[in-house]
Amino acid sequence: MTASRCAAALAAALALSAALVGATAHAAPTPAASPSGQPWVASVGDSFIAGEAGRWAGNQSGSTDDIDALGSSAYWDAEGGEAIEFCHRSRSAPIHIGVVRSVNLACSGALTSTHFDDGAFKPGIDFYSKDGRKGQALMLQEFAADHRVRMVGLSIGGNDFGFESIITQCVTDFLRPWPFSAQCRNSAEVQRALSPQRVDAVRADIREAILNVATAMERAGYADAEWTLVLQLYPRPLPSSDRVRYPQFGYGRQVVGGCGFTDDDLDWAAGPLVETINGTVTAAAADALERRPGLQVEAMDPSRAFEERQLCHDEVWRVRERGSLGALRGPSSWRDADAVDRSEWVSEINVVNLGETYQEESLHPNYWGQLALRNCWRQVWNSGDVRGGTCTRGPGAGLTEDCEPRMTFVAGDPSSRGVVTPRAAPAVAQRDAEVSLRCPGITVRAGSTAVLRGRVTPVGGGGEVLLQASLDGGSWRDRARAVPGPDGDFRFTQRIPRSAPEGRTYRWRVVALSGSDVLAVSVVRSASVRGR
Repeated sequence: MTASRCAAALAAALALSAALVGATAHAAPTPAASPSGQPWVASVGDSFIAGEAGRWAGNQSGSTDDIDALGSSAYWDAEGGEAIEFCHRSRSAPIHIGVVRSVNLACSGALTSTHFDDGAFKPGIDFYSKDGRKGQALMLQEFAADHRVRMVGLSIGGNDFGFESIITQCVTDFLRPWPFSAQCRNSAEVQRALSPQRVDAVRADIREAILNVATAMERAGYADAEWTLVLQLYPRPLPSSDRVRYPQFGYGRQVVGGCGFTDDDLDWAAGPLVETINGTVTAAAADALERRPGLQVEAMDPSRAFEERQLCHDEVWRVRERGSLGALRGPSSWRDADAVDRSEWVSEINVVNLGETYQEESLHPNYWGQLALRNCWRQVWNSGDVRGGTCTRGPGAGLTEDCEPRMTFVAGDPSSRGVVTPRAAPAVAQRDAEVSLRCPGITVRAGSTAVLRGRVTPVGGGGEVLLQASLDGGSWRDRARAVPGPDGDFRFTQRIPRSAPEGRTYRWRVVALSGSDVLAVSVVRSASVRGR
């Protein structure tokens, strides 16, 4: 680092310290009451809830053409770019569950406290405020003061343990030529990162982050009974050594598969490492509840949500990956109808296959993984009766009508993990119309029919729904009208002409109308034409 960069880093650190002190000293006034109106859900925390790697549907060697599900604007959360550069709040982020309005305030690389990472601003779960930059607790406070936030999802702690440094150490040790290779779990760096002293320190930091979220909601006018905090624990991104599809010897496990861990380190990462981090999170939650027993705290445990879909698992393949005899084993594209069942749900550890990807996307849930977590979160929300539990990969193949992997959620009392579960507050009825438009499929074929289903809520509002379509990014055009059924359900069919060229993109949305008044507009669903 040059002298000028050192000086700049020192100045930034001093400014950060001063701002944190100032934020602690000056508490914001508490509003008279929480806002009324339609409920919202919000997410705060780190990359695992912000949506890091959510652009890529699987992994591909030498190219990203056939895994690019969201395009170059995947992480845009503001017009023309990111509201906070490199926070990577993807459009596939788990909090956007569709049945209730949502906001994503999380940031990739976030710690419990605000910091700068090589010049990039990383808001923590605090009340930092300087030069227009704000900590996530302050962002939540300001948002919740004007929007009725019923559920806050929090993922935090992994970066406080140095998750990225641990992964880097493991890959470095794997790539050392034999006989100098070593197990990273035994390295001095990893031992320090996971020492009892460090575990205690991270536990205390997570406890304060949880209490900061509670303080933010209190300052926004909420009683503890009016909202629920849900902790998203960490999933297992790697398989055990008996299920990895690349041999330990040689460099193919990393150079080809992007999963450069020795067998012993794989078993450690799939077990003790994740268990240590998740155990620290839930212990911190119990500590926070001792300080503030009125909080409603739940835990969503996705630690086994990616079973048989982890990076390098022998049940799945890279996109366009071929076997030893040249036969195609992986899907030809993320758009294949069975791609979700044959692809990895975790992004490779990025060393040589850079392409258009970011190194920080390594070992994070990708597009499929983020949507799997979203499916879990919708079941946690439970129409406003928020609950905790365990989420795992569900039975059956293909995607749900919401374009997501099929997941199974088992509700339960997570108190055995150190999180107390008070009774959730009653659901708040929606006052404004909402339209959910379910998925017609990620591909359509020329001459086929796309079926678009959805529901208007609240039920019984009268009026009709209007289907609009756009071809290849063109203007929206009215296609069909219908009156929703007694339960608010609607169904449209759209014939894809036999002459439709391969690659044409169809986009659909549904508008809820009351006379000439627009009540709500659905999310946009899209599909690309494949050959007949």
